[in-house]
Amino acid sequence: MLWLAYQISGTLLLSALVLFVQYGIYSLTPIVGPFVDRARDKRSVFLIVLPLQAITAVLVGAFAASGSLSDTVLLGAVAMMSWLDDFWWTTNNTVPRILVGTENLLRANGVKSGFCSAGSLVGYAVGAALLIVVGPAGGAFLRTAMLVLAAALLLPVAIPSVPTHIRRLFGIFAEGWSFLWREAGRSLLKIDSVFAAWGFFGVAPPLLITLFANREYGASSFDYGLLFTAYMVGAIASGIAVGRTNPRRYIGMFLVVSMIATGVTIALAVVALSMLLPSAALWFLVGLASGIPSTLVYAYFQAVAPPDAVGRIVGNLELFPSATSAVGAIVLGVLAAIVSPGTLGLYVALVFVVVGAVAISVPSVRRMRF
Repeated sequence: MLWLAYQISGTLLLSALVLFVQYGIYSLTPIVGPFVDRARDKRSVFLIVLPLQAITAVLVGAFAASGSLSDTVLLGAVAMMSWLDDFWWTTNNTVPRILVGTENLLRANGVKSGFCSAGSLVGYAVGAALLIVVGPAGGAFLRTAMLVLAAALLLPVAIPSVPTHIRRLFGIFAEGWSFLWREAGRSLLKIDSVFAAWGFFGVAPPLLITLFANREYGASSFDYGLLFTAYMVGAIASGIAVGRTNPRRYIGMFLVVSMIATGVTIALAVVALSMLLPSAALWFLVGLASGIPSTLVYAYFQAVAPPDAVGRIVGNLELFPSATSAVGAIVLGVLAAIVSPGTLGLYVALVFVVVGAVAISVPSVRRMRF
């Protein structure tokens, strides 16, 4: 979507606006949480959401095939897909607590993160090839096929039901927020505030790659694909690394180190900007470092939330990181028009390092373990 938006408009601002819409709608997860927690069969949420996303992708493909894929249509499709993603994401963060014990939550989330990143990487690669060969319509129709396939693969999957004793949606909604205002929940809010500050420029890596490929490498699809693939492979490796190490006794330390490492590796990638292959290697490290914080934070939230309220707690806590990411995307788009790509990259790197350094001083972060 980011590359397509840049090609439509010729500026990073539309790409930033795509992320603004996407993450702005992601901040609506508190509305979704009660519905997910109320659903006895979590699989049913997936089986409703996936076909609706497939229909949206078909419509995008139809507009693209007819040559009428405008900014408005693109943003409308992003809005619809993001709203449906809220249900997918919240359910996806509820299921691990149902399927595994808390001692294996980091392993489960690491595997889940790795598989999601791998699926995205394959989809981006095939979609990029279709974009070159048959245009945007091919990529949209490919996504339709993959969504239908995902729904079909879910049909035989059994997810144990979790009974809820609250029937009224308002009661479920209020209970989720009341937990966060109690002593145990306030600790989660402090951790979430740090994660929200880090998430302000959390969307920066893919935007920076888009910017560098267009400004520094002459809008080369190959160079963009190389850098973005390296970044996504790093994201896959981050999930595997968390799953293998299972650092549930040292979550706070791993969180701080990965935040700072994200800034350091982005700064090094900016320094190596003129050398494509070293730059790609560094973007792999950016993907590795930047993928770790979200896996750690959400596994921790899943572990400490009441079993029948994971959807509400995680959904409520997603409000702040998504909101800051939406604002950060617009700020990045504006800054890209004012300063050079290298300077912007160094600003982003500095923010990540500062947030990581500040996180050390937060007792709730240092005490993160389960």
